[in-house]
Amino acid sequence: MRTRDARRRRLYRSRVVRRRRSALAVAVAAALALLVIVAADGAAPRAEVVRYDRRAAAGYADTWALKVNPEYWWSPDNDCANFVSQCLAAGGLRPTFDDGREWRPNGTEFPTVAWVNCGAQKRALSARSARHSRYIVSATRRQPARWSAGDIVYLGNVVDGRPEWQHVIICAGKEGGDWVYDSHTAAHRRVPLTRWYPAHFSEVRFCRVADRVRYAPE
Repeated sequence: MRTRDARRRRLYRSRVVRRRRSALAVAVAAALALLVIVAADGAAPRAEVVRYDRRAAAGYADTWALKVNPEYWWSPDNDCANFVSQCLAAGGLRPTFDDGREWRPNGTEFPTVAWVNCGAQKRALSARSARHSRYIVSATRRQPARWSAGDIVYLGNVVDGRPEWQHVIICAGKEGGDWVYDSHTAAHRRVPLTRWYPAHFSEVRFCRVADRVRYAPE
């Protein structure tokens, strides 16, 4: 009789232990699920990486090299930086709102200075900010080995001992094994760099545009 009662007590304790373990497992699972939800809700939004579409930028350059896009402001006398800005935007580079270095169009109204002025444009596109990584990742006096359609070239002359950037052109690709360029003001489509340098400008900077630009989450 005592043996039977002992077995019953052991069986009862075993059932209680299993129930407690099961309840504990359920509670732990619920707690972990809650932590995952909270972590997901509280996680900081990720930065967005945008790929620069070189083909689209060069395609836009070829399309509009000899005419003007009526959707944008334009100038008959000083339109080179405006044209290159449009090409870069066609390649996916977004307008920037950095204080003092805003680079964006305003429709058919006069755009920001960095959108239309060579020197201001070069400074704005070369700058890293809290909102985005650099658009221009390198600027060299000689054409780099890594060069392709969608990259841009600043041209100028020395004024008061310093380079003054007076013109900018965009690489449209290759023809006959040579790189060719598009530009505005004096409209040119797929012509070699020698059309400008060193015939008319003494200073040159080959500017490699970033393949990808990282934008901070909004």
